[in-house]
Parts: sequence; C-alpha cells; structure tokens
Amino acid sequence: MASDINRVILVGRLTRDPELKSTNSGSYFCRFSLASNRNIYNRQSGESREEVGFFECVAWGKAAESIHKYLQKGRRIGVDGALRWSSWEGTDGKKQSKVEIHVETFQFLDNKQGDGTARDTPPESPGAAAFDSGAMSDDDIPF
Repeated sequence: MASDINRVILVGRLTRDPELKSTNSGSYFCRFSLASNRNIYNRQSGESREEVGFFECVAWGKAAESIHKYLQKGRRIGVDGALRWSSWEGTDGKKQSKVEIHVETFQFLDNKQGDGTARDTPPESPGAAAFDSGAMSDDDIPF
C-alpha cells in the first residue's frame, strides 16, 4: 500500500473574524479564512507580481477557543494541518463540495494589533503543541 501525504503549512492573515461554534455533543470548533500572498517571478520580463490565495480553515477544541479569543480579521497566523474534502446536496438539489484545512497546530505571528496597542497575551506557545483532534467522532462534524 502506498504511503500518501496530506500536509498543508500556511502563513497568512485572517480575512474575517473567527467564528466559534459547538457541536451537539459540546465540542468547540472555529472557522476562519486565511489570505496568503506569494510572489510570482516572470523570467522573460524580469518582473514579479503578487498573487493572493484564500483558504478556509477549521480548528477544534482548545485550538478553536484560543484562535477565537486572540485573533481578529487582519491578524497573522501560521497553520499546519491536512486538507479535508466534503460534499453534500444543496437545498436546490445540486451537488456541492468544498476543501478545508483542518488545523492541527498553529502559531500566532503578531505581537500587536494593527493600531499599535498591545493585545491580550495569549497562552505561552499555544501553537507549539499539537491539539488532539482524535477526541471527536463523526457525529461531532457539523456537515
């Protein structure tokens, strides 16, 4: 059997405030979106341009609570996780699907808010430890 790899590492800024929700069983999850820039260099013209990618992310448990508590739109974060694909039938009967990054570890990258004032101090190295996402069951997933 082949050994496949599903790993994503991103650094970017939140495009909206994180949304904290809970499942029927009481597990917390947080949804947020990242914008991540990259430079593309054109060898022929010698010019580079910036391209922005937008990525939907979801974190669970204590990670979700920390991200919701300490981050807002525009703040920088580094995330490490895996891609998850899901599909469903919409109310109009059409099939829909999406790909999200399920965050396993993260790191806050800003020390100050955009207005220059210090924010609440987050717990020491909140993203340094992996958060146990294995404690949830399929019944906890809201889609």
